[in-house]
Amino acid sequence: MNSPKTGGPNLRRGILILVPFALYPVIDFIFRIANGLIAPDLSAEFSLNAAQLGLISSVFFIAFGLSQLPLGLALDRFGPRRTTLFLLATAIAGALLFVRADDPVGLILGRILLGIGMSASLIAGIKAATLWLPGRLPIATLILVGSTGVGGMIATVPFAEALAMYSWRDVLLGLTAAVALLFAVVACLVPGGGGERTGSIFRQMAGFSPVLRSGGLWRFAPIAMAGVGVGSAYQTLWAPLWLRDVAHFTPSKIAWTMLGMLGVYAVGNFLFGWLVQRFMNQGRSTMSIILAAFLMFVGCQIALALQITEWAVPLWIFASLTLAGAYAIYPVVTGNFPSEFAARASSSLNFLVFASVFAIQWLIGVIIDGFPNASDGGFAAEAYQWAFAVGIVLQLLAVAWYFLSRPAGGDR
Repeated sequence: MNSPKTGGPNLRRGILILVPFALYPVIDFIFRIANGLIAPDLSAEFSLNAAQLGLISSVFFIAFGLSQLPLGLALDRFGPRRTTLFLLATAIAGALLFVRADDPVGLILGRILLGIGMSASLIAGIKAATLWLPGRLPIATLILVGSTGVGGMIATVPFAEALAMYSWRDVLLGLTAAVALLFAVVACLVPGGGGERTGSIFRQMAGFSPVLRSGGLWRFAPIAMAGVGVGSAYQTLWAPLWLRDVAHFTPSKIAWTMLGMLGVYAVGNFLFGWLVQRFMNQGRSTMSIILAAFLMFVGCQIALALQITEWAVPLWIFASLTLAGAYAIYPVVTGNFPSEFAARASSSLNFLVFASVFAIQWLIGVIIDGFPNASDGGFAAEAYQWAFAVGIVLQLLAVAWYFLSRPAGGDR
């Protein structure tokens, strides 16, 4: 299941190669969140209504999600260097089109290209780790995931401060320059190769079949789908609204709480990656530590569903810390397949997870909309209780599925 460990010069070389792939998710997450922060400027400049703003924001995620399966094929066929350079060039073109847009169509096209260009922000790094950091996939994967938390931190208070000093176009131009710099770093540090072009593209497309039919994917996928789906829904929308409507935090306190949550989320992934890697090196079950973290994450949600508001900040902080358990499923799934299938395995999982993020985000909204608003115009506290309860049930069902479907010998 796992490749032999490397050391010495090979290890140092692998770490150096991973650096640009760890920067890629940072930039991706800033672009994901940026539209929410510049929405008032876009609305005023282009006379956009709420539906148009929602469309402009969502096309990024639609393009990102639909890119996952072709992305896995491209990474396995052409390798991470060529694929990443192409996608970063696409992202630069999309960012420039967005910044220079003079109508909503230009904004939409720019966000579509950005979604495609950022689509490899996690999977390209996982593919690179299977090639140049064999035996260290768990810690490499969670470093990549943790980098999104760094991007989330930058996209909160620091990004808002930048918008207070400069126009939204200037701020996004600066972010585009960061993408161009990343392009140069990838070109300089990442070697070519790593692709398998010995067969036709149709034969490689058929390689998705054993992945999608494998218990090595479906035994673990529900944990990632439910955990990451719920966690992402909270991080990107419902946590700050819960803090507003249930805990009655001020906007400033919400902003600083979210900054803390994303910071702990990043640190938690780094630390948990090290811990899972240590378990793997010692021959101990990685699923035991993953499930422990996952169930602690669910426990935090139970307390939040009970609306213990005096513990709101530590509960959300600890939930952000233990969310790493759901993301640790990525290296488990990837490790169940040969390296030539690594990108197709991880991109298949990412596609399923991304679909679940959309579904759970929507489901929470539907549940909350089923209750009348509170007297102050916010969402009802009872609505959050029911929405959180549904998410908790989905996650516990995913754990039950894992135990019911695992082989007699257990999993590592």
